[in-house]
Amino acid sequence: MAVQVDTKVEAIRAQLPAVQSTVYLNTGTNGPLPRSVHQAMSELALEEFETGRINMAGWMKKAELKPKARALLASAFRVQPSEIALTQLTTEGMNVLIHGIDWQRGDEAIITNLEHPGGQLPLYVVARRAGVQLRLADLGIGDGDVAGKIERLITRRTRAVVLSHLAWNTGALLPLKEIVDVCRRHGVLVLVDAAQSAGSVDLDLHDLDPDGYAMPGQKWLCGPEGTGSLYIREDRLGWFQQTYVNYGSVLYGSTDDVGGFFTPNAGAARFDRIATYFPLIAGQIAAMEWLVNDVGLPWAYDRISRLGKLCHDTLTNIDGVTVITPRDRMAGLVSFNVAGITPDALVTALSDRGITTRTIPHPACVRVSTGFYNTEEEIERLGAAIEEIMRDHANAGS
Repeated sequence: MAVQVDTKVEAIRAQLPAVQSTVYLNTGTNGPLPRSVHQAMSELALEEFETGRINMAGWMKKAELKPKARALLASAFRVQPSEIALTQLTTEGMNVLIHGIDWQRGDEAIITNLEHPGGQLPLYVVARRAGVQLRLADLGIGDGDVAGKIERLITRRTRAVVLSHLAWNTGALLPLKEIVDVCRRHGVLVLVDAAQSAGSVDLDLHDLDPDGYAMPGQKWLCGPEGTGSLYIREDRLGWFQQTYVNYGSVLYGSTDDVGGFFTPNAGAARFDRIATYFPLIAGQIAAMEWLVNDVGLPWAYDRISRLGKLCHDTLTNIDGVTVITPRDRMAGLVSFNVAGITPDALVTALSDRGITTRTIPHPACVRVSTGFYNTEEEIERLGAAIEEIMRDHANAGS
């Protein structure tokens, strides 16, 4: 039975051309771009093309963009603008955090079995380079006593825990505040990959209190690729050393050419991206303004969660479908498998039916992302398509 689409959802979808041609269930990779983002990027790119990139009026205008983006992100995540660095993506933020620690040979770091390469690879580099010992926390799918499993691995040599807030592979929303509390008791840093939580989960980063929280701009926040942000609480900025710097990373005029010293820029801006293509920042601003002013972040978080659970229930009720994501600890990611059909084959068959999903390598499965712009009818359509694919598969094998 057809479900009536809410007028607000209709208005939002009208601003997202990419959702018109497919059932767009892959925000966890890249969210659809709003019209205002495309317009903001196009206008600034055209202005640079027509009038140049270094005229004084244009340069002064662009100088206002990074502070504006910083303020919008800080407000959304309930922190101060001075605690936000502008990066290119989550992985850059994880590199800043992990390489910023003054590791010593024999130090230990804990990483979980649910991590994305964006958190894994920088840690693997410091393990080789600095002689850091890695301890793997097997969290299963991310249910159960996550904080306890991590705490049991902490020793007097543990310097940091690297983990995702929302697991990219199983879709489990980890109890971050509980984990932070455990690590704080042991004097251990908590460095968080927020690729899937930023924009899909209501965040108060001062309350959650991680030591570093690396976020993307292109996923649930619907910004352009090449945008992201990094949160470091102001009183902990000195805990992380700068790994790469340019003139924007240091306080102007502070360089000591004889002693080889400089004073870092104020706040988290010292960790900003090295190079900036300003049309991307204009797009990042437009995306945040659209989410805050037109969509409404509290409404978006609630809708993502409700659609995620609807998807979970829809798939669970299909015989032959195994849902991996724990329903009591989830947001908008749902990972699952269909008996007898490989993830690659299922994603291809869904694509042939106008439904965009993706595969995950570990554990091998299909992942769906329910965006605030999706409709109940689209979730119903996903379930019906999977049942049809299963029938076709059974008939082909008979």
